[in-house]
Amino acid sequence: MSTFGTIEVADKFLEHAHEQAFKALQSPKTPGLLAKYYDSGTNYAGSTFAILKPNDPVRVTAVDLLATSTLSVRIPPRAVHRFLTEDETAHTVSQRLTALPKRELGNTGEADFALMADFYDLVKACLSRTGVKNPNPWVTASKLCARKRPDLFPVRDRVVCKYLGILSLNDRARDWFVFRHLIRDSAVKRCLEEHSSALVAIAGDNPRILVDQELLRLLDGVLWMYATEVDGIEDDCSEE
Repeated sequence: MSTFGTIEVADKFLEHAHEQAFKALQSPKTPGLLAKYYDSGTNYAGSTFAILKPNDPVRVTAVDLLATSTLSVRIPPRAVHRFLTEDETAHTVSQRLTALPKRELGNTGEADFALMADFYDLVKACLSRTGVKNPNPWVTASKLCARKRPDLFPVRDRVVCKYLGILSLNDRARDWFVFRHLIRDSAVKRCLEEHSSALVAIAGDNPRILVDQELLRLLDGVLWMYATEVDGIEDDCSEE
């Protein structure tokens, strides 16, 4: 059992996630999959989600909601109003966004996870839809948080969590712990840096391709593309 403050994750989950990540990172298919994911001439969202401007550092804006929606999620109308027209809500969101730790996920401590949870839980509450039994918009909340702080929040969805074998953890902080474990691994970081360099070479012949420097976001791109295109995991886009 691995522990991080009050967070506990069985070693079998960490070991399996590490094995799955390396399977995707070392696949000869991955460079081509990443090139497709970050090609703005395709309908893959990699480049749009990353570069759609502006990305206000202290507010959730309409541009953020649009960028997040490119990742196959829907922002409910009520949530749009909460983020954009309710001054008290927008102010609280801004406060918690500003309070987030100024460090990458790999360098976080237990107190940082508490601040991350404060922001994430508020975003998730804002996204909850009225009239839905047991609403749990955890995927959309994760993607919106990753839009605001791509170095801190992983793009956590059903496809990637299922591929890594952590869907049953059913807890945001334990999922963050697993991604923290992966992004801190020197071999994982080296593979991601090599893929980023490979994108540079490919982009030399295709200027539509984004070269993503955010390693945590690049890791998600690798895992999601490999899981859907090679392992055949389907994205059902379901949150209820």
